[in-house]
Parts: sequence; structure tokens; C-alpha cells
Amino acid sequence: MRAVVHDRYGPPEVLRVAEVERPVPKEDEVLVRVHASTVTRGDAMGVRGEEYRFTRAFTGIRRPRKTVFGSEFAGRVEEIGTAATEFRVGDEVFGIQGGASAEYVALREGGAITRKPAG
Repeated sequence: MRAVVHDRYGPPEVLRVAEVERPVPKEDEVLVRVHASTVTRGDAMGVRGEEYRFTRAFTGIRRPRKTVFGSEFAGRVEEIGTAATEFRVGDEVFGIQGGASAEYVALREGGAITRKPAG
């Protein structure tokens, strides 16, 4: 699958689209096909390590711990783990999960995810 990744800190040019392994949902997780994601100030702080050195304690001292960019997403549930009961395949959802600027994101069912309102 394709994802926006970065393996070093720097200007926006360090971001690139690359092929990465598609996540596999664990027992209590759902796999969401991402239809939209955002770029937040927090995401920018994670890339521009020079101006936000204090954040490196959380994001990685020498290089980013998480290489897939993004944190907010909206999409559709594609797969569910065997212990997942709250969502069904096809549910429209949105939420927050590191690595959201990718084609797919897997996250715990009880995490920061909810169904999109009908309207």
C-alpha cells in the first residue's frame, strides 16, 4: 500500500510517498481504508524537528520513531479482528491514529474511532 513517510526531520520536502506493508488487524482491531486525512500542527511539529526540539522526546531523538505520517483520518471499515464487536465491515468511520496518511490504518476498536454521522 502507499503511505506518506519520512525517515528524517526537516522541511516538508522530507515527506515522500512510498510503498509500505499493509497493516493486519489484531483480534481487537479494525482495518480502515482511509478516504481522507488531515495535516495538523502536531503532524508538522513531528516532521520539523529543528524548530520543535522539545517534541523529539516523544517523536524520536535522532530520527522519527514512526515513519508513516499523519494522525487524523476518515474512511470505511474493511476488516475486523475476531474479538471486535462494535464495528462492521462497511461502516463509515473517522478517528485519530498515528500513520493515518496511508491507504489503510489499523487501530484498536476501543480507541479514538467512531462512526460518521449520517448527515
